[in-house]
Amino acid sequence: MKTTLSTAVAALALLVLAGCGGAADQADQAPAPGTTQPASAAPTTEGSQPPQTGPAPTKPQVPQVTIAPDGKVSVPAGFKELPAKQVNAKALPESYKERRVWASEDGKSLQLVGIASDSCAGVDAQVLEATEAVVKVSLAPMTSPQGGTEGKMCATVITPRPVEVPLEQPVGDRTVEVVAGG
Repeated sequence: MKTTLSTAVAALALLVLAGCGGAADQADQAPAPGTTQPASAAPTTEGSQPPQTGPAPTKPQVPQVTIAPDGKVSVPAGFKELPAKQVNAKALPESYKERRVWASEDGKSLQLVGIASDSCAGVDAQVLEATEAVVKVSLAPMTSPQGGTEGKMCATVITPRPVEVPLEQPVGDRTVEVVAGG
C-alpha cells in the first residue's frame, strides 16, 4: 500500500514539474505582457514602428447621471437637462418614473434613465432614428442569468439604470422621442 501511494505521489510530482518546465520554456520565447520584443526579434523597415503591445487605449469613461435610493437624480458636470417641451416620453410605460433627458455640452451625447428588470441587469439604449426634427431613442431592459452573475443573488425588482446614447450630430433643438424596446 505504501509503495502504491509513494508511486502515485511521485507520478503527480513529475506531472506538476513537467507543467512548470513547459511554462518556463514558453516564458523564454514570449515577451512578458506590456513589454515589446527586442529589435532583433522583429525586423522593421526604416521609418516604420514596431507593433505596439499591451492593452488597447480606451476612451475615458464619462460620468453618468446617478440615482440615489430616495430617487434624487445627480447630473454630472458638462450635461444639462433638455427642456420638457423637447422630450417626448409619452410612449414609455408607467414604471418609468424618470423621463428627463440630459445632453452633453457638445450635444453629441444624451443621458437618460432606463429601467432594468432586476438588480443585476442593465439597460440597452440605442438610437432608432435620427432626422432633422427628431431623435428617437429606445430603452430596453437587458436580461441577466437566473440567479445573477458569478454567484451574486439578484433581486427581481424594477431598478433604474442610467444610460448614455452617442449621437452622430448634436441634438440641437430636435425633439428626443423615448420609447420602450424589447
